[in-house]
Amino acid sequence: MILLQTQYQFFAKPDPTQSLIAIIVLGILLGSFLLWAILTSRTSSKSGAYSRRAFRKRAKKLGLSRAQIHQLEYYLKATKYLSPLRVLENSKALDGFLRKALSWIDTQNLSEEEKEKRKFNLYQIRQTIEANTREEKILSSTLSLPLHTEVTIKTPSGESYPSYITSNMQSMLGLECPIAEEKGKGYPWKKDEELGIVIVRGGTEVYAFKTKVLGYKRVRGVLSVFVAHGRNLKQIQKRKYRRKEISKPAIFYPVEVVQTNKGKEIEKQAVVNRNRRGLGTLQDISAGGCAILTRSPLAAGTLIRIEFETERGKPIVGYGKVKGVTKIPRGGIMHIQFTNVSRQHLTKILDYIYEYTPTTTSAGISA
Repeated sequence: MILLQTQYQFFAKPDPTQSLIAIIVLGILLGSFLLWAILTSRTSSKSGAYSRRAFRKRAKKLGLSRAQIHQLEYYLKATKYLSPLRVLENSKALDGFLRKALSWIDTQNLSEEEKEKRKFNLYQIRQTIEANTREEKILSSTLSLPLHTEVTIKTPSGESYPSYITSNMQSMLGLECPIAEEKGKGYPWKKDEELGIVIVRGGTEVYAFKTKVLGYKRVRGVLSVFVAHGRNLKQIQKRKYRRKEISKPAIFYPVEVVQTNKGKEIEKQAVVNRNRRGLGTLQDISAGGCAILTRSPLAAGTLIRIEFETERGKPIVGYGKVKGVTKIPRGGIMHIQFTNVSRQHLTKILDYIYEYTPTTTSAGISA
């Protein structure tokens, strides 16, 4: 009976002091984890922080392929660029990085062909990001436009005339009148007649507004048509390729398709007609095409070969198609879409448009 009454204590009674210590240690660990999570979150939100996952997600959203993303990451690492994500979110940061990357390529022990290929790939990345960046911009007023900004005047009947700003006053905007005053007929458009104005800023931003003719006056010897200002203009279009103004001589030839019979098969061959050489002035250029001012424009639909220079001593050759012609007094402006330009020559065009690499004169001095 004594044995049966003996009590065995299989579990020790909890020590209050030890329990308190355990709770304190656990609280410290939990607090440390929460503090680390907060600090990590704040750091990752800073512009200079780099999250590979966030970078790749943003790059994919901008239309970059997996190969392009890997190329971008390679050059970011090679140039030790400190703010990778900012490159995808800020155009100035992107331009700064690409200048650095292109310069880095020039320092590498690579063949000229390989350097050219790598530069071309970087330009393609730039164009893809630019084309897929969704930024709705608003031009608050045409009052902010500088003199000589190029515009296009459109009439209700569908005619288009290239022009530029000759005067910008508080009450009205002066544009070079593209049609000369004819004796007995007066000015081309009457007072209060409605016109459409198209403006291109930064090579890709296109704005348009309707306005009315207020009058005419000569500004520094140039006949100008004055119209009412446009206000709060929304960007109506974003061009696929950035366009840049240029004023360089250009030579062009029509390209004719000649058919030859080879047995039962008919073979087509493109032949440059060098007997019909035309001269003109390059007005603007992009990776997708150009505009040439000439006294003898070729008809819309004509295939064409173009020769010009963006940098002295470095000729560029391209093939294209005349998409349309804007008629002007004593000639016209051919709007040409490129159909075939070599990678080497296209890289030269992109060098001129983006100005990432310094151009040089024939004497080797920076332009």
